[in-house]
Amino acid sequence: MKKEAKYTEEDYHKNYYSGLSGKLMRQNHVILEKFNFGYTEKILEIGGGFHPHINFVKSDFKEYYCLDIETAENVKEYINKNYKDIIFDYYDGKKIPFNDNYFDRIVISHCLEHILEPEKFTYEMMRVLKKGGIISVALPCDPGLLYRFGRFIFKMVMEKRSVDYDHDYHAACEHVNSIFNLNVILKKKFNVIKEEYFPLRLKVIDLNLFLILQIKK
Repeated sequence: MKKEAKYTEEDYHKNYYSGLSGKLMRQNHVILEKFNFGYTEKILEIGGGFHPHINFVKSDFKEYYCLDIETAENVKEYINKNYKDIIFDYYDGKKIPFNDNYFDRIVISHCLEHILEPEKFTYEMMRVLKKGGIISVALPCDPGLLYRFGRFIFKMVMEKRSVDYDHDYHAACEHVNSIFNLNVILKKKFNVIKEEYFPLRLKVIDLNLFLILQIKK
């Protein structure tokens, strides 16, 4: 059996948030803010990893919390060192460790595709969200046509940089929910008040890389 090379924190920073892929990911964060949120006293971000959304937030807020799964190594140390305004903790990936109606807004970017029961988890987010609050969701359009083409290009770039990381394999293992299924579930069960596609505004998954949804409680 081939031994898999460890994909380090340094690799993550170098490859995901540099060059063209970095510009695309930053644009993903920009689009998440294209909404009038008003004053949001408490914001929760789920699964932000080493690149939380906080620097892109345009609305005023008092407290910013981040949660990540317990297997996300070194994230807490990195966030505590580099983001003094973030209150960070780990959680089990299922139960959000806060009381009902606690947050004004929740941000979850490129995370729901990793969760085994996305509908159940979205209800859990609704539990800790105040009435009238917003869940801002960003989803990769995987396995849409343009997204798969982008993965092919990214793989070529990684090979050119001599990084031993099989992105197709990891996406196959970790992206347990397709964009097509997530799009149906979220629109069927929850109050989606805004949707935006990127890079095209056409509402066609195969022609886009990301889908941004604003869901109101």
